[in-house]
Amino acid sequence: MKLRPNTRRWYSPGLGLKRWAVLGGIAIALIIIGLWSMVNNQTTKTLLISFVNFLQRSIPDLSVGQGLVCAVVGLVVASLSLYHFRQQYRKITNNHSQLDDYYRSNMLANGPKIVVIGGGTGLSVLLKGLKHYTSNITAAVSVGDDGGSSGRLRREFDVVPVGDIRSCIVALADEEDIMEQLFNYRFSRGEGLKGHSLGNLLLLALTSISGGFQNAVTTANQILHIGGRVLPITTEPLELQAELVDGTVVRGECNIGESEVQIAHLTINPPYAEVTPEVLQAIDEADAVILGPGSLYTSVMPNLCVHQVVDAINESDCKTIYVCNVTTQPGETTDYTASDHLQAIYDHSCSEMVDYMLVDDGKTETAIELADILLQASSHVKVDYEKLDTMNTKVIETSLVNEKNPYRHDSDKLAQAVLRTLYADKDFRLKNGMFKQYWLYKQFREIREDDTE
Repeated sequence: MKLRPNTRRWYSPGLGLKRWAVLGGIAIALIIIGLWSMVNNQTTKTLLISFVNFLQRSIPDLSVGQGLVCAVVGLVVASLSLYHFRQQYRKITNNHSQLDDYYRSNMLANGPKIVVIGGGTGLSVLLKGLKHYTSNITAAVSVGDDGGSSGRLRREFDVVPVGDIRSCIVALADEEDIMEQLFNYRFSRGEGLKGHSLGNLLLLALTSISGGFQNAVTTANQILHIGGRVLPITTEPLELQAELVDGTVVRGECNIGESEVQIAHLTINPPYAEVTPEVLQAIDEADAVILGPGSLYTSVMPNLCVHQVVDAINESDCKTIYVCNVTTQPGETTDYTASDHLQAIYDHSCSEMVDYMLVDDGKTETAIELADILLQASSHVKVDYEKLDTMNTKVIETSLVNEKNPYRHDSDKLAQAVLRTLYADKDFRLKNGMFKQYWLYKQFREIREDDTE
């Protein structure tokens, strides 16, 4: 049995019904005016009833020809309105049980425009949460990976590494579990196949078919109907180069990640790699740009080193949010505090670029203990407010830890923290207008309530 749709849904913004109903009403009024003028073309009319008297005083005198034109126009507009209303109604009511799904998709389509910049596991974790609140997501992914299957394909076929991009596509897919099993399936045997994931090979095949990696990613986005889009930060494979605090220079993401000495500065080769044009456009139109989470120097920072990225963020009127990691990373960020993470971002971009910084409050004791065991040299990132207060960035401390995977962020907690931060920002409210901002916030609250039921 088909479910009756929720009555209040019919009055909700975004369904595309009310506009045609109103236009149809105007059309009917035009028909009345036209027909009335045709049969009663007099300057002075007799008062019959109060309604007729109102019409007589309000409707201008038209000739028979003018009245005919008016009536014809009204009929055309009414027919057009009725047609579109019926089309939209049928689209919604083909299956009454899907009305809420249709309404939700419209809500997501009107959500804030967010650009997420990063790489690795951290980026996909954030995307898994954000896709429930907006479909206007652009993931700009780092292309410096040189290990595993991605590294092998990069060296053999001279393409940008595909692993992080694959993970982001899977994270944004509607059927996430199925896509994750399929795209992350890794061949355990076979000459040339062993160690490769199916998703990496698929992206490589699409690169050959479509004539370029960027086209391949776009095609994959369309095939999977993901809630947003995934783009490489640049179409040029990047080699990461890190200068350590002891003066040593280390090249390659894998080698940098294995270093036990802290990093002083990071650069990329080629040094003037051009950012993907679609990424620049997305940043320009964005309500918010989010940096991280992920390995500070090997996932987040390489993107800021790409030519024009920092300038684009500074020139945009978007809000910039940096998501600090839950724990430190041996070698890369050993003993780093929250202010050290933020200062590293500034050293590779510009001061005061970040408007908000999200940090975990560290109140989940079991998570901290497990993180220490699993990551050994890692520790929970200390929030040093004394130093942070001098850095002109608003720090938001809240629960972000995933209890089942305690050294990682929780997808939904993180997404909700990002959205709450954005909706609380005065500039965002002014930019979107009071009505739209209220409607966006209502959407956010409604989706949260639905997900917790």
